[in-house]
Amino acid sequence: MKNYKNNSIIYFLLVSIFYLLATNLLATNFVFALTVGPAKLEFITDPGQTLEFSLFVRNDSDYDNKYQIIVEGFTEEGGERKYIENPPEVTWVETPKDIFLKAKEDKNVPIKINVPKDAPPGGHFLVLWVSTKPEGGQVAIVSRVGSLVFINVSGNAIYKAYISELKAPKFAWNFPVKFSYVIKNEGNTYITPKGDIEIKNIFGRLIADLPINPRELQVLPNTSKNFEQEWKANFALGIYKAIFNLEYANSRDSLTHWLIFIDLKALIIILLILIFAIFFLPRLIKKYNEWIIKKYTQNKNINE
Repeated sequence: MKNYKNNSIIYFLLVSIFYLLATNLLATNFVFALTVGPAKLEFITDPGQTLEFSLFVRNDSDYDNKYQIIVEGFTEEGGERKYIENPPEVTWVETPKDIFLKAKEDKNVPIKINVPKDAPPGGHFLVLWVSTKPEGGQVAIVSRVGSLVFINVSGNAIYKAYISELKAPKFAWNFPVKFSYVIKNEGNTYITPKGDIEIKNIFGRLIADLPINPRELQVLPNTSKNFEQEWKANFALGIYKAIFNLEYANSRDSLTHWLIFIDLKALIIILLILIFAIFFLPRLIKKYNEWIIKKYTQNKNINE
């Protein structure tokens, strides 16, 4: 009976190990690498127009494969992108039903977006997912890569954005100085914020000029997005003014922040110089004068 139990345990372990190995092997064999581009497309169009473009799709795997294009919408909540199934704009898009690519093959896939004549003005946002399409009964890990599409339909577009929140130090002791700011879009279309952050000293001299949105990220309608920037320099000491010049569409907004920068290394050097000047330099000057007088007296006595 004891041998029977031992054999059962060994059998169970062997079956478990075989199952794990087989599962990993299948997963490895059927994972498909995929490249899709461009990652982002932007269009400004009128109602009733047709947008035509191509997606670059490359099968990077060692296997022939069939792909499909799935269309979804997207928005942003709390700085995170949220995807929406079956938004109204899905019906605007025409794509091939299937895309067959041999191993390492690439293809430009034609896409059409038919903007309706009654399309609401403002921003419309889609993601075109290129996804592996397993055949019936096939074991596979489905992978997908998306291309974001930003469509701005002309009409009564409302642009209204501003810096709604700023986190920056009032006192800074070392570099980098970090600025964290939130841009809020209250319009009905997306914007690509631009502009700069001017760092000026108390005399108005420009010390640094930093881009507000170097990655050219979009802010969707009725959403906010957090941005960060750093001021780096070798030396700074005194009062500085950071001017945020926000530009979007044909509009502008600005915000000013004052800060005091005290470089600890420079402060220590200045304190040491002051201590030396106040406590040691007078004594040294006194000693030097006494030495001069003494030497002069000695020389005078010798000459007499």
